[in-house]
Amino acid sequence: MLTLLGTGLRFGELAGLRRCRVHLDRPIPVLEVGPTRYQAGQFGSGFKPRPKSDAGIREVPLAPLVVEAIRRRLPPEADGDALVFTGPGGGNGVPAGARTTLSRDNLRRLYQHAAHRARTDLAHLRLRGPHDLRHSFSTWLEDEGIPARVIDELMGHQRSRHGELEGGSRIGARYRHTTPLMAARVVQALDQRLTLALQVAEAITPAELDRTDRVF
Repeated sequence: MLTLLGTGLRFGELAGLRRCRVHLDRPIPVLEVGPTRYQAGQFGSGFKPRPKSDAGIREVPLAPLVVEAIRRRLPPEADGDALVFTGPGGGNGVPAGARTTLSRDNLRRLYQHAAHRARTDLAHLRLRGPHDLRHSFSTWLEDEGIPARVIDELMGHQRSRHGELEGGSRIGARYRHTTPLMAARVVQALDQRLTLALQVAEAITPAELDRTDRVF
């Protein structure tokens, strides 16, 4: 959840993230969005080699709290193709604790359970699922004055084919690039917001929750 909130990733991008696409030792740590997981009901599920649009192939800078969240989830093996975020096992003959493919439905249930526990403080919000966190990511960056073009780039938004974009024309976007300084501004903005969010979450966490609930 912390990684979703701090990167603006879609579920499929998070569930398809491979170890080789996480670079935590760079001056500004990043993850690369590439292969994605899909769940299409009766049409099956699996992994696609790339997002649905070229805009989805991108690097996302990582705030320190997100770096640590990802580091805790890195698979113990050195296989670069190993998934970073997985399910906990414990069903369908899979031992508990085994790394299994992350399920959209399970993640949604976890999110809704957490939202229900905090219903007193979040009753005014229309929470639907983990995709809500993508809205928070975008809103936080806009509040901090990050250019709309940069937010679109980080979120993997496909640019419109008609008219001009907020912040400039389509052709102009080809000549503007996100610099390391701008990436650093993004990281700073997200780190401040994530720190505050965790402080608030800790303050409103019901005292009766046991340690297992807090971990999840």
